[in-house]
Amino acid sequence: MAKRLKWTDILIRVAFFIVAAGLLLLLCPRGARYQYQFELGKPWQYDLLTADFDFPIYKDKDEFRKEREAVLDSKVLYFNYNANTGSHVTSAITSEIRKMVKDASNASVRTNETVHFAEKHEQYISYLQKELKAIYKAGLMTDADLAAVKDNGSDHIVLLDDNNMGKSLSKEHLYSISRARSVIEVNLPEGLHKSWLDEIQISKYLTPNLSYNEEITDKVLAEEYRKVSATQGMVQRGERIIDKGEIVTEQKLKILNSLKQETLNRNISSQQQYYSSLFGHLLLISLILGFFFLYTFVFRKDYFQSFRYFAVTLTLIVVYFMATSMIVQHTDPDLVYMIPYALIPMIISTFYDTRTAFFTHIVEVLLTLIVVAVPLEFVLLQIPAGMMTIFLSKDLENRSQLVRGAVTIFVTYCVVYFAYGLMLDGDVLVVDNWMFLWFGINGMFLLFAYPFIYLLEKMFGFTSNVTLLELSNTNNEVLRKLSEEAPGTFQHVLQVSNLSADIAAELGANALLARTGALYHDIGKMKNPAFFTENQHKGINPHSQLRPEQSAHVIIDHIKNGVDIARQNALPQCIVDIIKTHHGKSKTRYFYNTWINNNPGKPVDESRFTYDGPNPATLEQGIVMICDSIEAASRSLPEYTDESINNLVENIVGSMVSNHYLDNTPIKMNQIQEIKEILKDKLKNIYHTRIAYPELKNPQ
Repeated sequence: MAKRLKWTDILIRVAFFIVAAGLLLLLCPRGARYQYQFELGKPWQYDLLTADFDFPIYKDKDEFRKEREAVLDSKVLYFNYNANTGSHVTSAITSEIRKMVKDASNASVRTNETVHFAEKHEQYISYLQKELKAIYKAGLMTDADLAAVKDNGSDHIVLLDDNNMGKSLSKEHLYSISRARSVIEVNLPEGLHKSWLDEIQISKYLTPNLSYNEEITDKVLAEEYRKVSATQGMVQRGERIIDKGEIVTEQKLKILNSLKQETLNRNISSQQQYYSSLFGHLLLISLILGFFFLYTFVFRKDYFQSFRYFAVTLTLIVVYFMATSMIVQHTDPDLVYMIPYALIPMIISTFYDTRTAFFTHIVEVLLTLIVVAVPLEFVLLQIPAGMMTIFLSKDLENRSQLVRGAVTIFVTYCVVYFAYGLMLDGDVLVVDNWMFLWFGINGMFLLFAYPFIYLLEKMFGFTSNVTLLELSNTNNEVLRKLSEEAPGTFQHVLQVSNLSADIAAELGANALLARTGALYHDIGKMKNPAFFTENQHKGINPHSQLRPEQSAHVIIDHIKNGVDIARQNALPQCIVDIIKTHHGKSKTRYFYNTWINNNPGKPVDESRFTYDGPNPATLEQGIVMICDSIEAASRSLPEYTDESINNLVENIVGSMVSNHYLDNTPIKMNQIQEIKEILKDKLKNIYHTRIAYPELKNPQ
């Protein structure tokens, strides 16, 4: 019978429950949930779907975004065109040349260059007029504007006249100031000198006839951007959309998403939708977690009382839910199948029991259904995988089991998914091959269960079967020392461990824990081995020099000494608990009776002859207590007959029951009877009569 929890302890667990529910709620997607769940490339799981109303087909977000980006990339730049700029520039340059010729003619000294320029200045004027006409006809702009035009995605610009009438112009032949100067210099006819172009300072006169009109450009761009439609077609009321088993293609996915969007928009207003969805998520999460809370409180009180187990389990559930929610909301929903959901039942069955592991797995899957894209597919895959995990990890004792388990779970996923795909569509070709890759990664993650379990053991004080198996090795330092310093006790614990393991296996308890606990239950006798009968020889008994109460103190102290040795060697708490409880609150009956016989009529201080306890609280602790007493008492039988063994077992077990030493354990009365029968059979096999070999009357 488990101990009663204080109200403060219950409130702590309730608070942890509320925190877990709150975290799960925060991780849930917002808004109302659509009644249909679907994915690209997956079969439609529902009956024939037709449109109940007219609705537009919306482009998906990427397609719509790309179309708008294309508008931005190919925007047309608008420039104001000044038709008079070219003639003004040409007139100014012509006037400058004539002035230069006049100044040269009036100069007192004339060089060959000035004579040349004076003679050919009309050719310079003619050449420049021709080039400037071509340049201004093509369009002249600043260097910065031309660089912007070249970088723009459009292949043309639009010229606006004084009436804002537009004319398209290819950007290939446009001129910048620097390009115009370069072209004039390169095309200079033979016989004309470039030095006079420098003298004229053409760049000073070149003025753009095209000026960027940012206002018009932005206005036109905004209009084009607005014209990009978010829809592409309509679905009419009554139109067939998709039927059961059909594959969700890209076009059908657009239609289904459009129907989903229109349906959610038509149902309720956004604020009402938000709060309704929030309340629905909260109610569902509370119910599912409440089932787990109720299960542990009613059927697994020791699990509920252990805050470590309770808190670690809820934390794992929240972490897995968070990982699933993040993947579904931000990446490909199919990637959730990489998450090793089977790890939780593997951990629970390793540290506790398979029933709790399965119930926890169901809770985990039900919660995750809130966020996954295709709930039916998810639950059909995860439940069989979890069941297979529990079957394989019931007695997880070595790494090879883990490897076999990971492979088996991978195969389970593949077979179930293949069967599910055939069931929906009947076509092998539509099965998504990527899913098998996700299942493979899932199986690889399960291989990390071994170090993860070890980490949990060290962090939270849990004990796995792997650890118990290592401790049960008799070459272990503590057991080897016990065999050397107290050989009689060592033989005793070996017998007790065998008896305990057999009974635990029959009753469905943890046989490995019972066996290992029994091996260590008497390690405290190493401190004073000679004070225990099984280690005495040649008739030497140190108790003959002590009073009964002193002897009782030495005997009782082997519990405390055993606990100290266990803690010094970092033995798990479950082993320490077996050491503490293997005598419960019983008495050292031999010395108790001796004191009473030596002191007739005197009141006895029973506490001096009573073990500190506590009484056993688990099935394994109760089994070790019974087997320890039976094995020790069996060595004192004068003869080993069926009757003597039967009487011994009945008397000792009956005494434990009548003295209420086993009341705190979950051992039932029918199990008590089963324990008795197993002990009788085992003891009769151990102490069976052997046939004496006859001597030869006439040896040859």
